[in-house]
Amino acid sequence: MEVESRAEIRRKRRMKRKRRKKIIKTLLLLLFVLAILGTLFILFYKKEEQKQYSIGIDAGHGGEDTGAIGYIQESELTEKTADLLEELLEKDGRFKIIRSRKNGENVNIVDRRELFLKKEVNLILSIHGNSDPTGTARGFECYPSPPGRENHSISYYFAVCIAEEMQKAGNHLRGENGIRYAYYVTDENGKTQKAIKEISDTTVYAQPSFGIVEKVTCPAVLVEQCFVTNQEDVTAFGSEQGCAISAEAYYKAICKYFGIETKTTES
Repeated sequence: MEVESRAEIRRKRRMKRKRRKKIIKTLLLLLFVLAILGTLFILFYKKEEQKQYSIGIDAGHGGEDTGAIGYIQESELTEKTADLLEELLEKDGRFKIIRSRKNGENVNIVDRRELFLKKEVNLILSIHGNSDPTGTARGFECYPSPPGRENHSISYYFAVCIAEEMQKAGNHLRGENGIRYAYYVTDENGKTQKAIKEISDTTVYAQPSFGIVEKVTCPAVLVEQCFVTNQEDVTAFGSEQGCAISAEAYYKAICKYFGIETKTTES
């Protein structure tokens, strides 16, 4: 009986060691799986953290609505610049880009704005080209959400960033410093005309501004990149190279607005 008891004790010890080894192996496997999952989570989190800014890019006009026509069509300028800006922002890696429409597509302004609201973008840039029947007007101007709107002050600051970068790029700033306000005024005969005010006029007008900068809470600015009716302007800021220069200026302005350094440009 005593021999059997010792054998039983040895057997129980062997079983205990086996169970201990099995538990250790299971724990090690669990730790290994948790380490992999933790690494994947960190990598995913860092990737998502990098894309912390959502940018709404609106290429003005589109489809059968070509916009102004001069040495180029306005929609050509807006789409090319929007494409180049999107490339810069994508290359940077910190931005998520929402386009209001596909190239060649005609989408009404209300639907464009609603898309940006639905996607909760952090900033809106609407790209346009200007025109003048005399063909002599030139330069750059931009239109933030005007006084009295909830997002006026942040839109104005974004406009300042844009105008400064466009001036550095060599564009002529129109008006007081390249920033103006626009309103659509309807007269007693029901005719609607666009009224332009300089930034020194901080009066709160009830008349609506450009649809893309109205009824939004984030910074919103509409830019008139250059005059498509001025050949010199088109060469400088509406050609392939000119659109690239403008896109770079917008990219720098966006980074400046958010207080971050640029990543994809030399200067």
